[in-house]
Amino acid sequence: MTMPAYQNIAQATDLTIKVNGEPLRIDYRQLEAFHNGDSWFGCTVGFRALQMAAKTFADSEPWSRNNLYIVSGHSGPGVKDAIELVTQCISSKRVRLLDESGTTTCSRDLKFEWWFSDGRMTIHIKLHDGFVPEAFYQLLDRLSQDRYNTNDEQTNDRNSFKQYKTDLSQQLWQQPLDALFNVAILPTALSIGELPHA
Repeated sequence: MTMPAYQNIAQATDLTIKVNGEPLRIDYRQLEAFHNGDSWFGCTVGFRALQMAAKTFADSEPWSRNNLYIVSGHSGPGVKDAIELVTQCISSKRVRLLDESGTTTCSRDLKFEWWFSDGRMTIHIKLHDGFVPEAFYQLLDRLSQDRYNTNDEQTNDRNSFKQYKTDLSQQLWQQPLDALFNVAILPTALSIGELPHA
């Protein structure tokens, strides 16, 4: 399935991460090609969070794939693909989920927050509360009828949900990173496998 055509992207669509000491530039359009599905909101929010991490690390020292460990509050396929494309932490087994139930189905229980640790410090990045409206989660609840064993889906729910994902993705590209995320710099690193005291 192809990505919806986003209009008027106002923010930079790339980031840089070091690989074996050399800078590697990655553009969001590479994620479009990498992602095999229609989780475009997850791709966008994941990529924007990674851009925020790159920006925050750059204030101290550029970040690197070689020593990165990530704790993710979201296990959806779009977020996971963004993390893997940029950091390769999933394939190198340097990612841990806050919710380790194994679900890849999006739900209101998943959190749009991440901890990025580079061996020196940890950066906690969280999408602002309220960015995703309650109506989005109500639609998601109705569309998750198999999980909740209900049959509340309404006629236009799937189209409305798709439109919400498109609109939220566009909003992520219209706003600067500082307006989207809360960021906290923690002075200690997380060990691989360690969960933060969130």
